[in-house]
Amino acid sequence: MKISICGKGGCGKSTISSLIAKEFAKKGYNVLVIDGDESNISLHKFLGMNQPKDFIEYLGGRKIFMQKVKSKKNVDLFDEMTIDDLPKDYIVEKDNIKLLAMGKIHDFGEGCACPMGVLLRELLKSLKLKDNEIVIVDTEAGIEHFGRGVEGGCDIIIGIVDPTYESIRLAKKIEEIGEKLGKKVYFIVNKVDDETKDLVLENINKDKVIAIIPTNKDIVKLCLRGEELNIELPEINKVVEFLINQN
Repeated sequence: MKISICGKGGCGKSTISSLIAKEFAKKGYNVLVIDGDESNISLHKFLGMNQPKDFIEYLGGRKIFMQKVKSKKNVDLFDEMTIDDLPKDYIVEKDNIKLLAMGKIHDFGEGCACPMGVLLRELLKSLKLKDNEIVIVDTEAGIEHFGRGVEGGCDIIIGIVDPTYESIRLAKKIEEIGEKLGKKVYFIVNKVDDETKDLVLENINKDKVIAIIPTNKDIVKLCLRGEELNIELPEINKVVEFLINQN
């Protein structure tokens, strides 16, 4: 199963991606977490890992990679591949979880992140999974990755919704696009209290909500310190059980 985690900036995508990955790993699954956000600087910390090298450099860097894409035109860039086929020098691993990062913006004026989005799209299309393997994609903020076709290679889309107007509007767009793709779309309502929870639920499709996660001071502190999220939430366990039943 390949799962796309998406939403607005600051809604908790990396936190939720990390917690879900850890829960799947505890249940005996082999998990590949893909860092698809060129601006993300925390995901590896939440997983208790070092930052992996940019995968796009394995393919020659952004410029050379895009030359390869253009030369292939509409032909699939990669042959069928498995998680085991991924270059080990570009993966960090801990406790049944592997982390792969498409690429990051490192310097001023180095160019846009479009090649990393194309790479992610092509990788997800080509990646073939075994029964005990799960892929979790922590996407960039917003919905540009939908425009690049990233979710075409995923089975399930999970939108993270925090108590903001922007997040609610984005959730509706994610549901609309996901359903046009023929993908299963669900939501996790995150960082709410009793009052804001009700306001969010009034404005999104409640039938698609698979978890409501209250603001958690322990998680806030760990995230502020950039520490590993060694914390168990019953809500995340229920999410993972739900996803296993969708497989």
